[in-house]
Amino acid sequence: MKNALLAIVSACALFFAGCNSIGDKESIVAKVNGEPIYKEDYAFMMRVGNIVPNTEPMRKASGSLFSRKALYTVALEKYPEFKEQLALHNQFIENYLLTFVYQRLYSMDRLMYSDDELAFFYNKHRELFDDTLTYMNVRDKVAEAKFLEANQDSLKAYAYQHRDLSKSSDEVEITESIKERFISDHRQRIVRETGPALLKKYNIQETEIQMPSVEEYYEKHKDRYKTEFGYVVYHVESADSVALAKRFKAFKNKKIDLPMFMKIASKYSENKETKKAKGFVGKVIFGHPLPYGIGFVTDMFKVFGDQPDGFVSPVVRSESTGRFHVFYRESFVAPEQKPLDRVRKGIEKELATTANYELDSSYVLVTKNGEPAIRERDVFATYEDNPMLLRSRKAHQQIVSTLALQLAFALEARELGLDRTWEYRALRRQSDVDYIVKIYRLKFLQQTSVPEDSLKALFERMGNPAHPNATYEESRRDLNDWFEAPENLMKRTYYYALEDYLPDTYEQAKKNVFGAVVSRYRYDCWDREVVLAWSKAKVELFADNITLLPQEWSVDVAMSSADSLYTKEKSVEKAYVAWTGIRDRYVDIDSVARKATFEIAHILSDKEDYDRAQREYRAFYMTWPDSPDAEKAMFSRGFILTENMHKDTLALEVFDEFKKLYPKSELTESVDWLVNNIKSNGKLADDLMKKIESEE
Repeated sequence: MKNALLAIVSACALFFAGCNSIGDKESIVAKVNGEPIYKEDYAFMMRVGNIVPNTEPMRKASGSLFSRKALYTVALEKYPEFKEQLALHNQFIENYLLTFVYQRLYSMDRLMYSDDELAFFYNKHRELFDDTLTYMNVRDKVAEAKFLEANQDSLKAYAYQHRDLSKSSDEVEITESIKERFISDHRQRIVRETGPALLKKYNIQETEIQMPSVEEYYEKHKDRYKTEFGYVVYHVESADSVALAKRFKAFKNKKIDLPMFMKIASKYSENKETKKAKGFVGKVIFGHPLPYGIGFVTDMFKVFGDQPDGFVSPVVRSESTGRFHVFYRESFVAPEQKPLDRVRKGIEKELATTANYELDSSYVLVTKNGEPAIRERDVFATYEDNPMLLRSRKAHQQIVSTLALQLAFALEARELGLDRTWEYRALRRQSDVDYIVKIYRLKFLQQTSVPEDSLKALFERMGNPAHPNATYEESRRDLNDWFEAPENLMKRTYYYALEDYLPDTYEQAKKNVFGAVVSRYRYDCWDREVVLAWSKAKVELFADNITLLPQEWSVDVAMSSADSLYTKEKSVEKAYVAWTGIRDRYVDIDSVARKATFEIAHILSDKEDYDRAQREYRAFYMTWPDSPDAEKAMFSRGFILTENMHKDTLALEVFDEFKKLYPKSELTESVDWLVNNIKSNGKLADDLMKKIESEE
């Protein structure tokens, strides 16, 4: 969320000052749309994020906790089917969550002590810890102190082993550095030894994957083992592309048959070797250089495409020599199947190293006590849950090993009762919210509202305006946004970065502008959805030490708040963030986008970010030329150009346009003075300053 729409000022130290164990943390401190928020959610947030109470990071994290909970409830209300998806997802990630609790919170954080043991030690030794922090903020330090107390003999032996041998004294000093290294080595030993030990304890083993035979693999993937396509061609070569084009321009109304092409090649081609053969090059294969010094000519294969035999290409250039050619396509050379013996060694190497596993979903990959525990379907699910993960043999192997380890850690976590801890409950709730928000966002970003026939008609007329090579199905959301992206967003973007688009007019540059704004527009729409979910949320507080800032009930409230930040609180940075967020979220409301742009330009000027300020002023008066503030924006831009950026030539152009558009403006006198000052090379300003100084 671009603005701090929600901030929770909470005396979290009061929540956790007494570090009683699970019971206290189960208390409900608030509800959002009926969904509870617990003390343990705050405790988990502080511990995992290492967040200190009553700080800006804590307020931001608290804001995220409440607002995401609101979005979670909205998503489930709109799409009840998400509950079934969540249940399936939870089954899939349960081992991962338990592994996280075990590794991160139990072994690394608590050094395998229970929370009750650490709480008791903390209460007994308060003087050892920073009393400005809560127990949750120092719990790892509590565990370290308890570990050192319980392992004094081992610590002394460790210190002796790592003593400074340059000193003659046998007395060993246990420094803070030694203690830190002792604890660090212990943590590394936990990481190194626990996984293998648990795999052995629960008899969890990866199965050996049986790869297909060379013959089976070849039969299944025959299409991979074919030669490339090609053509039988003739050509005419020249160093002069214009002259070569003229040779064929005379025949544009006549069909050039092969005898005629051969005649042209014999007379005009500058390739001595093929000229003797009347331009005959022979069979050429895609991806290979052409013979007779011609080299690589990728464009020839592109232009031939689906053309029929007898097609004469336009002038194309050889990437290898830089010389120009016109080709005649005599015939197509179809790909040929390579025999097995020719590719056997390559397949053997592929099967041994890089070939992806092609297994049935029920294929057993990991066993526990000899019984199936993890199957190929679990790998599929991992890929689906991580769409950015490239599917490869190496990735498959890593996933299987990871799933096996997670199974082992999950079994141990359950045996230790970690699945019944407050930390696991808090993690599950956070995971639920994260997953629902994730799939809600994905659904939101993929949805379209424009009728299908309109999308298809647009695609047929112009293709994908942002991604030219995309298919129709891949283009549906882009096409939808072409219809829905507000004109003020498009124009403002064009005029803000005008130098990047010239000499194209707005209409000529519209596709490029759309390509620049579409992603931002889409995610700004999502940001608005997030804000709306929070603005409508029903919040119930059950703790006196939680205070919520006002929800953004409407755009008017947001604008009033942003205006107050700028005019009353004089908080320029916060005002800039607020107005930028408002413009992005409510860009479809023209009056709001106009007002926000004008304010942003002022703020950028106050920040002395002059180039961006003058760009915003230009975008304002060119996007909204009929606005009463357009002349002020144009004057402000001209003033910045001359006074702050010293671009007098450009300033004169702006002032000249100003006087044509606004001949009766109250600002005309000021414009004239600035113009005369520029033309006097600043003499007017110097004289004015001297006069002021003499009067003083």
